[in-house]
Amino acid sequence: MSEQKTIENMLKDNLSGDLLANALDLVDYLKKNGMTNGTNPGDTRFYYKGELMCIFITFKNEHNPSGGLMIFDCPLTGHEGFPIEESVQEFVRAHVNKCGSCGGDCGHEQRGATKVIFGKEYDNLCSSEVAFFDPDAEAVEKIKKLMDLWKFKIDTIAGYSSQDR
Repeated sequence: MSEQKTIENMLKDNLSGDLLANALDLVDYLKKNGMTNGTNPGDTRFYYKGELMCIFITFKNEHNPSGGLMIFDCPLTGHEGFPIEESVQEFVRAHVNKCGSCGGDCGHEQRGATKVIFGKEYDNLCSSEVAFFDPDAEAVEKIKKLMDLWKFKIDTIAGYSSQDR
């Protein structure tokens, strides 16, 4: 009998060591805070009240035998009533994801966009404006704060969409 495909099993198949522990910690946090991973247990996208919160991408290959993890998407601005520490804002700005043209034309209307991320303008951004690669435990704690900010925005701003960032 094969093991049920879950995001946790996928992470265990592709990651090891501290990176696996950090990824599992974040998945546990997201689930305990009302975020679900799509329509099936193996989905790598997390949602809150139908709004996309983040995407996990893992891989393991000859160049990365211990595996790799990328986490995409987070809020790009703060909100009155929910202070975000400057260190978290700097963390986000340090992980700006420039458009790499995805090996061709990805077709996304936001490709190459100019956006303001926590008060600083950036040009030529990917449609996933921020990307976290192989986050350590400290990075995961900052990502949790960003997910809390997004959850707050979704809960308190009428008509807010996570795609508004």
